[in-house]
Amino acid sequence: MRTLLPGLLVEGSDGPYLRSLVERQLEATLLEHSAGTVDVLRCEVSDVRSNDKPDRVLDAAEELARDCDIVFVHGDLDAVDARLKLIAELAARRALAPRAGVSVPLVPVLETESWMLADRKALESVVGPLADYPYGKPSAVEGRVALKGAKPKLDAKQVWKKLTGPGGAEVLRDSAELLVRRTDLAVLAQVPSYQAWCDDTERALRGAQFL
Repeated sequence: MRTLLPGLLVEGSDGPYLRSLVERQLEATLLEHSAGTVDVLRCEVSDVRSNDKPDRVLDAAEELARDCDIVFVHGDLDAVDARLKLIAELAARRALAPRAGVSVPLVPVLETESWMLADRKALESVVGPLADYPYGKPSAVEGRVALKGAKPKLDAKQVWKKLTGPGGAEVLRDSAELLVRRTDLAVLAQVPSYQAWCDDTERALRGAQFL
């Protein structure tokens, strides 16, 4: 049996959610596509935020890559160019190292909250009924929507705050793993940014000969 150790750099308080999601999606991808058995180890999360100073982030990513088989770098839509530059610089450093991980940018559209909002059933099982849930289909979480009593239209982070209120921070902190466990990955895959990340991850796993 092979083992796979993932690593993760995150921007903010999304760490518990993204860590659990990385582990679950890797397990699902390997189960579906790997010819052998691969045990996904607990994802290592860097103490350095991915929106810190570029040199500090690059050093942290390189440190993760020394031990990890695949490294995910989180950033929201406004940070896409910076994250891709970081990935390119890390790849250049990695070419000089005898052992290093493969880096995959983890870039949700708008906010990570868009992924957290995609599966209404899973979210309600954690936070309770959401009468004002504004999305008609999972892919809609990537756009701005009208919410009762709110003008103008809101993005995912703003919707998250409106729907969950003061309990939103608790979900991020204490119930993130439960939300990930209850989320239907087939529903989440209907969100274009999530499916794109899954495709990137699968390519990276093939490149590292895990698939």
